[in-house]
Amino acid sequence: MIKRLIFDVDNTLIVGANFKDAVEKTLKDLNIYSEENVEKIFKGISTYESVYNNYNYNDYKKHMEKYMNVSIPNNFLDVFFYYLQDAIPEQNDKLINTIDTLSKKYELVLLTNYFGISQINRLNNMGIGKYFTEVYGEELIKPNDGAYIKACGSCKPEECVMIGDSLYLDVECAQKNGLKAILINTKGISTDNLDVMVIDKVENITEERLKDLK
Repeated sequence: MIKRLIFDVDNTLIVGANFKDAVEKTLKDLNIYSEENVEKIFKGISTYESVYNNYNYNDYKKHMEKYMNVSIPNNFLDVFFYYLQDAIPEQNDKLINTIDTLSKKYELVLLTNYFGISQINRLNNMGIGKYFTEVYGEELIKPNDGAYIKACGSCKPEECVMIGDSLYLDVECAQKNGLKAILINTKGISTDNLDVMVIDKVENITEERLKDLK
């Protein structure tokens, strides 16, 4: 029996976010803005997980300084998180209703490779943060096996469903660790011959669909 639903955040619960605006505003506030630095910080963001297996302030700041080749003020993440709160789509009442309905039947938690407080702040601004009781993925990121097991909490892996947009991180690695999985196909990838439930967006997850999971 399914007891816990484990959600990824970006491109799963939050689709179509504008990160560039948050990056530009952060760099301007910190007086280190340039178009080149915007490109460099995105490069740093995209490569961080190839170097580190967790998210912590010192490593993140050091990694960004390496790519930007500038000294970043100590309040960098505070400012960045402030602007990231608005990196969300327009209000989606159907998504809110779906999450509310699922929360009455299942435990809802997050497994997202980033700083938990930032992700929850964004989901709070969308009206759904309150439904998630735990946030995993900061101390140990996907695809580390321990991240999936920890996200199961007191539940057995077979009682949990990983829900996300990455075929590797959210489906294959989750299944390898004994979890069920749902691919949220927001990227429009080819799903031919995939042995996994595919749903186009979180709003279309229902208890009936969950009962069909293998």
